[in-house]
Amino acid sequence: MRRPLSSKPRHAAGFVLVAVLWALAALALLASYVDGVVGAEVERARLARAALQQELDQGATEATVLFLLATEQQNHRALLLTAGDAAAVSARQPVGELGVAGQAYAGLGETVFSVQDEGGLASVNLPDEPALAALLRQVGVPRQQVARAMARLRDYVDVDDALSLGGAERFEYQRRDLPSPLNHHLPAPLGMSRVLGVADAVDGRQWRQLLPVLTSRLPLGYNFNTMRPQLLAALLGLDQAAVAPLLAARDERPIASLAEVAALTGAWPDLDPALVTAVPSNSLRLGFW
Repeated sequence: MRRPLSSKPRHAAGFVLVAVLWALAALALLASYVDGVVGAEVERARLARAALQQELDQGATEATVLFLLATEQQNHRALLLTAGDAAAVSARQPVGELGVAGQAYAGLGETVFSVQDEGGLASVNLPDEPALAALLRQVGVPRQQVARAMARLRDYVDVDDALSLGGAERFEYQRRDLPSPLNHHLPAPLGMSRVLGVADAVDGRQWRQLLPVLTSRLPLGYNFNTMRPQLLAALLGLDQAAVAPLLAARDERPIASLAEVAALTGAWPDLDPALVTAVPSNSLRLGFW
């Protein structure tokens, strides 16, 4: 008499098959996870290496620019680049120029840099000069608010507590629970935002337009050869396209008088002629990005 075949081995084989499939699926998920983790770490390492290389490129660019500034001569608008024996200065040959009017240049790697003569910027510590007020009006600050800001800035940086017409001294700041005026030069352009009412008159967009052409230095004069086009246009009451003839002329020769400025642009700036200079200052701003 024959016995019926048992179904247990078939069920066991099915269970083993399912277990194997689950194990393979788990291994596939584990492999995918490991691959993702390793890929992320590799990408992180690549980005870290790229960032380090960029930092090295910027440091090397900065060192090179500083070396050139220390060893090369300048004309009215640029650093004169030469090549040849470093000891025989007279025998070195000119190979190009590095402008000091804020032009952008390619450095090492992806680094971009600029050099700006601070004599071509508007000082926040000279509220009695027309440059700063002209820039504020250019970016859209109403004329009445500009006049008030200049009076209050004058009181903020002068050394006494005498109140200017339209200005604000210690009492006005204390009444509004604000820090008292410095009665000293501002150390940085953005410090002007602490002057009473200036933060309300100038918004963030306007600050972004102003800061590249502001300095806290006290320039010895106005250098139209290294002045930013934005400041040129503001001083002359023109749009930036109208100062193109002056920009072209200063590439060829020094602009050393208000008469030359007027002949090139048709506008006579309200400046003391004695303050016009054609020599870059000793203060240069280096920018890297």
